[in-house]
Amino acid sequence: MIEAKKVNFAYSDSFFLKNISLKVEKGKTLGIIGHSGSGKTTMLKILAGLIEPTEGFVLLEGEKLDPPSKKLIAGHKRIKIVNQQNTLFPNISIFENIAYELRFFQKNYQTKRVNKLAKDFGIAHLLTKFPRELSGGEIQRVMLAKAIADEPSVLLLDEPFANLDQIIKKKVMLNLNAVLKKENIASILVTHDINDAFGLVNELLIIKNGRMIQKGTSEHIYHTPKNKYVALLTGNGFNLKINEKEIFVRQENIVLDKSGEYEANILDNIFKGHFYELIFEFGGETIFCLNKEPMPIGQKIRFSLKSVIDFNQN
Repeated sequence: MIEAKKVNFAYSDSFFLKNISLKVEKGKTLGIIGHSGSGKTTMLKILAGLIEPTEGFVLLEGEKLDPPSKKLIAGHKRIKIVNQQNTLFPNISIFENIAYELRFFQKNYQTKRVNKLAKDFGIAHLLTKFPRELSGGEIQRVMLAKAIADEPSVLLLDEPFANLDQIIKKKVMLNLNAVLKKENIASILVTHDINDAFGLVNELLIIKNGRMIQKGTSEHIYHTPKNKYVALLTGNGFNLKINEKEIFVRQENIVLDKSGEYEANILDNIFKGHFYELIFEFGGETIFCLNKEPMPIGQKIRFSLKSVIDFNQN
């Protein structure tokens, strides 16, 4: 378990973290999401023991972590961090890269542990290869295996999937999720892309300008965002003004309906593979909705709103 209590961090007159508290149990994953510059990576470095908070502290399994100022080398051996950069040693094999984290253990344990992780991450066929022979997705899986080789308590993930295409990313994330549960590791994922969090995290923490805006499950925050910032971070949607009242509507809740209450003209169609995005204008806003077939440009349509979000009621 890792926990942060009332963490503050003053970096300059223009940047800070303010009163951030969080807690992640073993086998669970927390997602920290916010725009670039919101303080996500800084918070992760504080949790890793790499930078020192101005106020507050971090607990690992109930014990307060020593800040970097009290250590010869910053960091903590029970907390590992993985980002999108390739940190593998280029001139040794994949097996040797992973086994390096186990260099103080007996050789037979090293072999057993590396082979187990290689099987769990689907990289057993890569163990004799060198990093330069691997694809981006394969490298990322090796880095994850290397990070948890010596059974850390906490794994911190700083946008580790940013350089992967969508198909490979999904495979790596599903793979990682299964391994984290099997290894009973507490993990924290930092990202600006909600799609990296859906299906992987148990809880979301939304951060803006160094402050916690909202915390809860993915489902709860998606359906009841506190404000427009949270709403747009967690999915597509639009602000609409209807009957002098401003509401927020998710894309999937705009439904074509011949008897619908509202009318608009089709401006364009965008082919998305298994569906089309229909583009039309309503109340001064350009709106996208989903449909199985394209519709003639200029045609009038009617639509209804299946569900709306009223920030004033949240």
